[in-house]
Amino acid sequence: MVREGQHAVFTHFIKPFLSRNDSSDPGCVSSIRGSKEWLEANLGGFSGFATLQDLEALNSNFSIDESLSVLTPTQVAQLTLSLGASNDTDQIDRVFKRLEEGNALENVDEFLTQLTTNGRVPDFQPVVRDRVMNRTFSIVSPHFPRFSRVDWFAWFHLKLVPVLPSFNPMMLKNATSNINCTNYHVVVSGMSKAFPAMKSHRRQGIAEVLLGYLKKSASVINQPACRQEIQTDAEWLDINFGPFSQFTTYSDLKFFNISGVTVLDSLSSSQKAELLLEPNNLSNETLVRLLFTEHTASSSVEDLDTFFDRFVSGAAEQNLTTIEPRVEVADLLTFSQLAQLAGTPSQLRRKQDATKIMTVINPVEFGAFFDIVSPAIQNHPANYTEEVKSGLLQAVFDRGNLSSRSINDTEFLLWLRVRLSPLLVNLSPSLVTPLLDIGKSRSCNSSQEIITLLDTLHSTLSNNTQMEIYQSTLLFLQGPTPLKCYGGGSFYIYLRNTFLSFGFPDLSMFTSLLPRTRESELLSTISTSELRQFLSQPNVIGNGSDICVIFNNYNNTPVFLETEDVPDDVKKVTLPCVWPLALSSNSKPEVNSWFDLRLRNYLRFLSKSLISSNEVQNASCLAFQKLVSVMGNNFTYNSSEFGQGDVYTTIKTYLGTGSGTRCYNASDAELNSTAWFVNYIGSFVTFVTLDDFTSFVSTSEINVFLVDQANMELFNNTAIPENVTNYYISQLFQFNPSFSPLKLPGSFLCSSEVPSVAYSSVNENDTILILNELKKFCNGTADPEVSAALASNIKTITPETFVTLGSASAGLTSSQITSARPSVLVSSLSILGSVSTWSPEQANTIIQIIIASGFQIISASSLESVGTLVAGVPSETIKQMPTSALLNASQSSTFVSNMLQAPTVVQQTFVNKIISVSSSPAAVVLNVPDAIAIEIPPSRLVFTETDTVDFTVINKKKFTGDQATMFFEKLTDTDFDIEQLSPSVLQGFTCTSVRKMSKKRIRSCIRASRPRRRRTKVVLKETQLTCMYNLLNGNLTQNFTDYPSDMLLYFNKKDVKRANCRSYFTAVGAADFSVASSILKKDSLLLSEARSCLGISGVNLSRNNLDVLGNMACTLDSSYIQSSDPVILEKLKACKGFSDSQVAAMETLLLSGKTKYGTSTTWNTQTLEDLGILPLYFTRNIWGKFKTSTKRKFLKSFMSQMRKRKTNKKKLKRLFKQLGASKTKRGAGCTVGNITQVTVSDASFPFGYDQTQFDLCLDTPVLKDNLYSICEKVDDDDFQKIILKKLNQAYPSGVSDENVQLLGSVSRVASLDDISRWNITKIDTLAALMKSEDGSWEAEKSKVIITKYLNTSGNSLGSTELNIIDSDLCSLDTSTLKNITPDSISNAKPLNVASCSSEKKKILYEISNTSFSSQSSTAYYNLMKTYLGGAPRSDVLTLSTQNINMDIDTFQSLDPNVIADLTVTDVRGLLGDQLQDLKLFENDTIIQDWTNRQVQSDLDTLGLGLVTNRTDSTTVPPTSPMQGNTSSLNTTAITTVMITQVNATSGCIGLAKHPSVIFLTVLLTTVLQILLQPA
Repeated sequence: MVREGQHAVFTHFIKPFLSRNDSSDPGCVSSIRGSKEWLEANLGGFSGFATLQDLEALNSNFSIDESLSVLTPTQVAQLTLSLGASNDTDQIDRVFKRLEEGNALENVDEFLTQLTTNGRVPDFQPVVRDRVMNRTFSIVSPHFPRFSRVDWFAWFHLKLVPVLPSFNPMMLKNATSNINCTNYHVVVSGMSKAFPAMKSHRRQGIAEVLLGYLKKSASVINQPACRQEIQTDAEWLDINFGPFSQFTTYSDLKFFNISGVTVLDSLSSSQKAELLLEPNNLSNETLVRLLFTEHTASSSVEDLDTFFDRFVSGAAEQNLTTIEPRVEVADLLTFSQLAQLAGTPSQLRRKQDATKIMTVINPVEFGAFFDIVSPAIQNHPANYTEEVKSGLLQAVFDRGNLSSRSINDTEFLLWLRVRLSPLLVNLSPSLVTPLLDIGKSRSCNSSQEIITLLDTLHSTLSNNTQMEIYQSTLLFLQGPTPLKCYGGGSFYIYLRNTFLSFGFPDLSMFTSLLPRTRESELLSTISTSELRQFLSQPNVIGNGSDICVIFNNYNNTPVFLETEDVPDDVKKVTLPCVWPLALSSNSKPEVNSWFDLRLRNYLRFLSKSLISSNEVQNASCLAFQKLVSVMGNNFTYNSSEFGQGDVYTTIKTYLGTGSGTRCYNASDAELNSTAWFVNYIGSFVTFVTLDDFTSFVSTSEINVFLVDQANMELFNNTAIPENVTNYYISQLFQFNPSFSPLKLPGSFLCSSEVPSVAYSSVNENDTILILNELKKFCNGTADPEVSAALASNIKTITPETFVTLGSASAGLTSSQITSARPSVLVSSLSILGSVSTWSPEQANTIIQIIIASGFQIISASSLESVGTLVAGVPSETIKQMPTSALLNASQSSTFVSNMLQAPTVVQQTFVNKIISVSSSPAAVVLNVPDAIAIEIPPSRLVFTETDTVDFTVINKKKFTGDQATMFFEKLTDTDFDIEQLSPSVLQGFTCTSVRKMSKKRIRSCIRASRPRRRRTKVVLKETQLTCMYNLLNGNLTQNFTDYPSDMLLYFNKKDVKRANCRSYFTAVGAADFSVASSILKKDSLLLSEARSCLGISGVNLSRNNLDVLGNMACTLDSSYIQSSDPVILEKLKACKGFSDSQVAAMETLLLSGKTKYGTSTTWNTQTLEDLGILPLYFTRNIWGKFKTSTKRKFLKSFMSQMRKRKTNKKKLKRLFKQLGASKTKRGAGCTVGNITQVTVSDASFPFGYDQTQFDLCLDTPVLKDNLYSICEKVDDDDFQKIILKKLNQAYPSGVSDENVQLLGSVSRVASLDDISRWNITKIDTLAALMKSEDGSWEAEKSKVIITKYLNTSGNSLGSTELNIIDSDLCSLDTSTLKNITPDSISNAKPLNVASCSSEKKKILYEISNTSFSSQSSTAYYNLMKTYLGGAPRSDVLTLSTQNINMDIDTFQSLDPNVIADLTVTDVRGLLGDQLQDLKLFENDTIIQDWTNRQVQSDLDTLGLGLVTNRTDSTTVPPTSPMQGNTSSLNTTAITTVMITQVNATSGCIGLAKHPSVIFLTVLLTTVLQILLQPA
């Protein structure tokens, strides 16, 4: 309860209740044994709101003493106030005993606050006040160290006010022991208020504490922070002492440098007497008069007594008798008396004394006067103040006329050396100018004598006086006749003698002393060592100094720079002055002298401006060359304000100026070096861009630079941009096609720009050298073209050959490999097995050779020993191996990594063998390596209800969605963190697999599938996404990033608040729009909504719009693409494909020149690379803008990427058509170039060949030797037919299994006649032919291929074969399908039988039903759903009762006749949580047909808004599964009518209340079924 509420309870309930007069027990006191008990029983925690008067009124017997311990501090304060002027200290002790209970500080705070409430101050007796103060102090003082200024004020100005007069010195000392000045002032001002009530002895004690604090704090008390708002000494005294200052002595106050006059009003009588007795004050008439006048007028008799008592006693102490004012009568004294008076020590005390005497003396007598006085001053210097001497000097200067020519030099020197010399000790700054002015009017010698004399007195002169002498000397030198006393010789020495010890001009002042017309003359008189001395002076360099005046006029600058060393700050400002001289030097000796000698110690002070192009642009070529060398090799950039990049900017500007190659002249001996890049770019070559490179050197001259060995070594640097090095190499070989790769620096060999022909032209020994260089600098070569070129030079293959070739071994042809002795291959397995780029053809060849030679692959070690060659191991070999050996091999991560590169059939065979160890799903999951788990048959991943699933193990493996679905349901039984599930496992989410999960866990699964950084996308099918949406429908949040991006495609407009629509479209912009079925028209619907949300009108989309739309750009038509911000091209790079109109629009946009790719005239290889995937879709409109060489270079990398991604073959065929070369005539022969092993190894092959040239240039032996490489790269149908034709010619008796396995997509253009020539006896061959990425088969051809395989003895349609054949199974005859065993189906992956006929589907359903009938309902459905298209109606109806949540795809795949017979109730049972998808796909033909067979009233029960076009209201009779069988029809109709009637009359609840009706319905249905059975 809040305090206000508590107070209300007391005021409006407790107090009125206890105050009732109508009660037999007023105040409820009768049963209470004391006041304390009464208080606790009747007021409890609310007692604090009662005043003491309230308590006494409510309980007439209330005892304060008895209840004191439970009274609040406020009530205790009220008690204390009631005591009035009592002397009862015992009561005070009891009060404080109560206050010390609990939080004593808070209690005392409340107690004292209550005492002074409403501004009243209680009048305590001194003995009581002292006791309160003492007890309070003991509680509060421990908290002083934590007090803030607010706390000090609160206590000393408010809370302690009633007792502060009892605050004694000891307490004050404690309080101020560690207090700052600000808080000290607060305490003093508080204590001052208590001053009147304090006794004298306490005031004295307080004053002593304050004095002690101030003396201790003397170092800080007068700092600005402690003198805020203190302007005068009087204010300082008041703030720091208050009225307590009167209890100090004047000598105490003098400690703080207080002026007695300014604080006169604040001083006590005693202090004023002390002030008057201070030295010299009694002779101060003004002070004496002021003090006596004010004191006698304002003080009491008592104060006067005090004053005179202190004055008389003080005078006696000082032995004062009389004061003689003798100077005052100077005008009455004779000359001798005046001289005697002035010569008597201490008689002249003030400047006025000296002035008064000198006024009386005649100037003519000055000489005689000072002949007497000056010796006295010299003998008694301490008795003559500076003021007195200044007064005497001033009189001489004013009236002595020493500058007059009537006083000769001898007389002047007498004056200077004898008479004035004692007066010049401690000379005042104000007298310097008049003294030196005397010298100006006399000879140069007199001036110098004055300076010399002052120099002897240097130690007595103040800094100000010395500065004044220095300034006056400067003025003398700059006078109307500058340098009038300079008579030649070293100008530096002259100035040094002139200034002597009074300083020396800094650089700025020094140069100002040089008349413009004499600068060079005067500077040339200075030796280099003297100049060094001058420049080495401290602080000689000022802010405005211009040292360049010296070095621009000094005739010995080079020698000075070479021989003299000066401080760094001088070097720093000197360098800019001499830098142009260095840059303009134009002979090598002079350039070297500047950079190697003169500026050796200066160059580290180079600034960004000095190396800028503005400074360096006009440098000579030799100086610039030297600069590049120095900055590249000898300069440290750590402490520099610029970096190497800034230097390169200057280099770039310098070399880019003018036409041709700057600083190269073939006819100039100093400028004809071909090592031009070394000389003028040097180590800054790493900053060179390709544009820079091409701009520096003219095409006509570049070749001489390219072949220069020094230049090549310079570019032999991996830090140089790759495109620059590649350009260098490409130009080298373009100008020198026969250039030997042996001359290339090591790293150059790593470049793809070294043409393969360059390697093909070297002999075998040179090949070995090059291979060793490639290993050293490039870690071998990964370029198959280079490998092929080098390998082609190898004639004899030995074990050493493979060692040398290393990864380049993959460049060997099959015939080269076959030529090697089997023993060589076996002994080289460790090397061969480490090559990662073997083609299947090569790997197969090597494995066949070593197996044929007797090498057995029967153990884990032998299998692992083949390394990467496992890709060539036949699946039959794996099948025959002991299971234990394979299990052991599977423990090796290297082996597993190699196995992943093997054909899928080999992987499947390997996995099936591993599975055979133990069929339990837990063992299967544990034994099969993570990376190959994708090959586990789904049926082997079915866990029973009692099985425990280790999701920690499962989560590491790779699975397909079909696999993950099998165990996803087990997440219901585990507490595994859903957030940590891998994308692979999350693919198993379906409405079937989550049917038993809680809503919270389902939501967690959906959230875990959201896009996350550095995490693979969870790939989900449309039915999974709609399932997620359906499960969350009505409970969707606006945190769109919490959902899978693709799921957002299925949000309805109502699911997104208008204010959040932008966030929604930003999130959905990450979705894959191709996931949604075209019938849903999601692209157009979402675009329309996005336009409304973002305020888009027209087809011109801004960059901002496109950033929001993201992948929606993939759905935009050509008008948007052409009209939108060019950044749309970047968005389109994420698309999976385009229509022809979209491609045309992209090309139009590109050709407009408005994109970041510029106009077509600037396009190059980099442009194509920057366009990402888009070139895959370009037509001749774009390709025609590129040179053939550019296209070839781009295709080398692009086609390699496309093949690795297994790009759709149709797209590659289309690309080749658009790239295709113009057709040539057959009669011309092979003009493009014979196709060789090296040609085929080029990733861009067969670019550049048309159909005719391909036919003419491809020889059969080359085809046989490189069959896989050629088939892999050739995508054009016509080219592929040429391959098949030549293959038939090469193998007239038939093509072997091994060669058929290499055909790839070429096989798809084969005729039945071609296929008839193929040997298809091995499962590896069948697998190679059926690879889906190579394209689809015509049914007739696939049937022939599979039949040829099955016709081989021992071959059948086992599980591996089924996995291989998949959808092509539908091409087989029904008789063949019937031979498939249930085990084969069980151990196969789910087969795609959508294209099968109804009859074939039924056959496959029956077999699979046998396979999986023993499974639980969830597992059965998951395993069977691809075969349900062949399921009869009765089985489908059974499924409808098993809560399977069938997805819409599976529903649509059912037999159309079965679908037609399903009722609304049946469909509701089948679809379950997926029922909403009926509405989503209502425009689908199958859904429409079913909907139109239903009556509207039945459809309405679904609540989906489905509408039928039926006009009658009778339920459609289902199609009888057997001719003439009407039992199902009639039974269903009658049952439906009866139940409908019951529902109509009773509702669902009513039906439940009528069990008899249900019983009769069932009974009648059974009777009708019996009666309707045929006889």
